[in-house]
Amino acid sequence: MLEVREVDVAVSGRRILTNINMDIKSRELHVVIGPNGSGKTSLLNAIMGLKPYEVIKGSITFEGSNITLEPPYVKAKRGIVVAYQLPPTIKGLTTGRFVEELMKRFKVEGSYAEVLSEILEVKDLFTRYLFDKMSGGEKKRLETFLTLLTKPKIALLDEPDSGVDIESLNKMSEALKVVLNRGTSIVLVTHSPHMLKLLREHITVVHVLYGGTIMYSGLYDEVIPYIEKYGFSGALSQFVRV
Repeated sequence: MLEVREVDVAVSGRRILTNINMDIKSRELHVVIGPNGSGKTSLLNAIMGLKPYEVIKGSITFEGSNITLEPPYVKAKRGIVVAYQLPPTIKGLTTGRFVEELMKRFKVEGSYAEVLSEILEVKDLFTRYLFDKMSGGEKKRLETFLTLLTKPKIALLDEPDSGVDIESLNKMSEALKVVLNRGTSIVLVTHSPHMLKLLREHITVVHVLYGGTIMYSGLYDEVIPYIEKYGFSGALSQFVRV
């Protein structure tokens, strides 16, 4: 479905990602992990075509079409969506009104919206302005809900676990399982060992991003135990023995 081939990414002429390769098929969950500053957020933004990230080498193909240089709104129409770490507050627009508009534009059936809203427990937020005066957990659950509500073909999720409690992680993990079963593919950037364990049976591959490139890609059991034991830098030397 989505192929990233030998992609280099630059910002203001400075190369920050090198030789990125990923091959994501329908209903697959790809996890991207790595230390802070390794380029995880940059990778998602580059796939989406967001400025100032520029693909200077390689190609990004979606459903057989080269989308490397397409603007974000065109990629969004194709079914690619990104969830941000810090969604903007929009005062004057209630969450419920925004949800209604999304459901209309994306032809979302009520039963699907109901299932997601119950799992993520966001119904109580519908009367409040969008992301206004919400806790970190509420914002993350709502951003996850709104992202998945559009029924994307590919969902790019940037650290939905950041700053949230165990209960919220459990809810978000259950929601991700629902959309995976419906055919959505997910690229998940995460720092949460708990979330990884919850999603373990659904993870297709774990990509280790280190120093601006994917140093290793493998199954959960081939990657995570080594990261937990040796850390990122120490694990890299262990992967060659797996």
